Amino acid sequence: MNLKSETSLQLDGGVEVNYEHISLGVSAFFNRMNDFIFYQKLLSTAGGDSIVNVDGEENIAFRFNQQNAKLYGLELNIDIHPHPLDWLHFENNFSFVRGRFDEKVDGFKTGSDNLPLIPAPRWNGELKADFKKAGKFLQNLYARFEVDKTFRQDKHFTGFDTETATDGFTLLNAGIGANITGRRNNTLFSLHLGVTNIGDVAYQNHLSRLKYTAENNVTGRVGVFNMGRNFSVKLNVPLEFSGK
Repeated sequence: MNLKSETSLQLDGGVEVNYEHISLGVSAFFNRMNDFIFYQKLLSTAGGDSIVNVDGEENIAFRFNQQNAKLYGLELNIDIHPHPLDWLHFENNFSFVRGRFDEKVDGFKTGSDNLPLIPAPRWNGELKADFKKAGKFLQNLYARFEVDKTFRQDKHFTGFDTETATDGFTLLNAGIGANITGRRNNTLFSLHLGVTNIGDVAYQNHLSRLKYTAENNVTGRVGVFNMGRNFSVKLNVPLEFSGK
C-alpha cells in the first residue's frame, strides 16, 4: 500500500516548586500522531492466516497499515531535604506513559487499541546521606539506598501475539563511597562500593525482545531474564603529570 508520511503535534507543560525543605516538579505531554504506521496480519479468503512461501519456508503474511493514535504521559519528581539535616535527601521519581489507537484495529484477536512497545509505569525512591567532610581523611562520603519499582504492564499490544503482559518487580540497590585525602587535603583516590538487585529478583523488562526467546531448559522459564544480584567496586586514582 502507499503509505503517507507520519505527522505529529506534541504539547508539553511543566511546573517546578522549590521550598526550603522540599522540591517538587511535574511535567506532562500529549502527542497527537496522524497516520501512525504499524503492521497488520493479512487474512486469507477463508478468514484464517494468510500464508506465503519464501524459499520453501511458510510464513504468516503481514502488511503495513496506518491509523491515527495518541501518546501521553507524565513525570513527577519530589526531593525532600529537611533542614537542619542538610546531608539527608529523599528523592522520588514517578513516570507514566500511555499509547492508544483512536479506534480498535481490525484483525486484533482481542480488539486491542494499545500501541506497541510502551514502557510500564515506574517509581524510583532513593534515600541518600551525603557528608562533605567526614573526618580527617574522608571527603564527600555518601551512603545510598534505592527502591526501584516497575509496575505490571498489561496495556500491551496484543494483536498477532506481538506482545504479552509483563509482571511488575521491585529492585533494591545500595551503595557507599568517599574520597580518601592526604595530609595536604588532596584526593589520593576515590572508592565506591555498590550492589544492585539485593533480593536477587528474577525480572524482565517489558521493552526487551529477549523475553520472547525459547524456554530455558535449566530454569523452565521462557525468555531471557535481566541480571540478578550484582556487586561492583570502583576505584578512581587521580594522576597528574607536569613537564618542564
